[in-house]
Amino acid sequence: MSKFKFSIGILSWKGYDSLKNSLISYDKNGLSKLTNNKFICLPEYNEEGIEIAKKFNYEPILIDENIGIFGGFKELAKQMPRGPILLLENDLELIENTKTTFNQMKKSIDLLSKHNAIQVRLRSRFDPGEPFVGIAKYKQYWSSNFLSYIKRSFRPTKAKKLIGTSIYSIQNPEARHPKFIKKLSNEFYLVSSSVLNWANLAILVDRDTYLGTIIKTAENTQSKNYINGFKNIEIELNSLWWREQDFKILMAPGLFKHNRLSHRGY
Repeated sequence: MSKFKFSIGILSWKGYDSLKNSLISYDKNGLSKLTNNKFICLPEYNEEGIEIAKKFNYEPILIDENIGIFGGFKELAKQMPRGPILLLENDLELIENTKTTFNQMKKSIDLLSKHNAIQVRLRSRFDPGEPFVGIAKYKQYWSSNFLSYIKRSFRPTKAKKLIGTSIYSIQNPEARHPKFIKKLSNEFYLVSSSVLNWANLAILVDRDTYLGTIIKTAENTQSKNYINGFKNIEIELNSLWWREQDFKILMAPGLFKHNRLSHRGY
């Protein structure tokens, strides 16, 4: 199988049962064979985490204390090679077969560069796993009924922010929202960041752009909301700044399902 010029980085704070399950799926469905550059960031690590990383031929990045989602992804990206990087959390199981994985990763890497996109989202559109509340929110504002029309009329900014979620919710979203959504080949879509928030889960990004734009902006953004006491990037980038940048987001059909096997304390 051909190797691609990209790297895989997994953030795993505790949850080693989920991590092992995900790594088994990456081996089974061919992802781990697509690159030699594979890393697992292990905040608050123990020997079990190190053993799992080595068993699956991933380089462990060892951190003594918990540094949160923001800190973990920042440290992970800093230690990865320049170029496209696939960023995953430990509970993202690969649910597609080897052929589909190969084809989507190849196309995602090509399109990331071609469109100068801020991220390619690779969480499955058809089986994303839980939690996934965006579909219900979209339907509240964009269903074909009078109540949705009233909500859109009274909260147009909120309604606009949900337009990107139509890709998960309806057939032919590019026909419903042509100003913001463009359909590409093989069920890939191009979406404006003005209508779709940043996402942490299962993303392909350019390493330098990620550190220089996304991480830097989140680091400099003051927030009163934290996850387990830390910044998480998604909260900090849910902002007017993000929407005004009109970044290009690529939506793949998706490869990964969120599947957390145990509770980690948040």
